Amino acid sequence: MTVCLIEALVDTLQPPNGQTSLSLYTYVNPDALEKLLEASKTKESGVEVRFTIDDYLVTVRSNNTILIYEPLNAHRSTGGKSSFA
Repeated sequence: MTVCLIEALVDTLQPPNGQTSLSLYTYVNPDALEKLLEASKTKESGVEVRFTIDDYLVTVRSNNTILIYEPLNAHRSTGGKSSFA
């Protein structure tokens, strides 16, 4: 899930040349996120984790859904949400 999350962030943030100095650890502990989502799957309970990265709201769900909401002042034709599953 962490790799998918990073790919989704790069796709959404669109850094130059696809390169970013973004450290996911600055915003969320990727290992803890993975463990929480895996534990949720084995207990068949839904979990949703939300955090922000550079004014983007990131939502990660235990059903392998990643939602990235653009800042309110952003103007894109996507309606303000990127969805990755």
